[in-house]
Amino acid sequence: ENVIVMQSKDEDMMFGYFQNEAIKYKRFKTLIPKYFDSNSKLEDIQHIYYMDIDMMMAAPFEHLVEGLDEEHGTESVPADGDDMIFMFKDPMSDLFVVNSGFIVMDRKKSSRCLDLWREEMDANPTFIKDQLSLNEMVTKAKSGETSGCQIVAMQHHDFLDYTENEKRMIKMMDSGDYPVLVHLYNSCKAEKFSDEKTEAFVNNILMLTEEERAEHKFGKAVIKPSNENWAVQENAAS
Repeated sequence: ENVIVMQSKDEDMMFGYFQNEAIKYKRFKTLIPKYFDSNSKLEDIQHIYYMDIDMMMAAPFEHLVEGLDEEHGTESVPADGDDMIFMFKDPMSDLFVVNSGFIVMDRKKSSRCLDLWREEMDANPTFIKDQLSLNEMVTKAKSGETSGCQIVAMQHHDFLDYTENEKRMIKMMDSGDYPVLVHLYNSCKAEKFSDEKTEAFVNNILMLTEEERAEHKFGKAVIKPSNENWAVQENAAS
């Protein structure tokens, strides 16, 4: 009863519109409050925490919620100020200001930001990453072309680790010291990790018993091979 599966609306699908078809799904990040509004079971929820599917929770989520609110005011957005969305800084790219894999939204005070982001996606169908639309938002806000939205770039601290190489993964396993969130990258970066190390890492985060590990029913990391189109997109964005 704690899992709600929502049906996408035809008007939001945008089939065949974007050069990178994945953008039509990423566009749904900007529609999350709209879909919350369509379900009465969610009417009392004020703060929304979005995360990509390739993120895993490795420590109590309360630590992240309390820490981010204390440092950035994620759960105390002023009612009379600009709308705000909160994302972590992107340590993997000099091109992108923030990484959109994790977003904190306020049900009543993020709409302006999400609308501007979606407008940039729709106005730039050749963009291959949703972060490029965020970059456009930041540029326009700085120039005064748009107003009413603040994108807050948060520090990672011990909240999130972008596990970009196998050495980092092994270090966490050896120390047993995990952040709240681990971003595994279900992409060409993760292809470079050995299957054995990746599976052990995932099993540790899931705290599987020896019997569960031996059954191989859970904790199997499946990394899709990168195709030529993905490689082209990565090169174009870097």
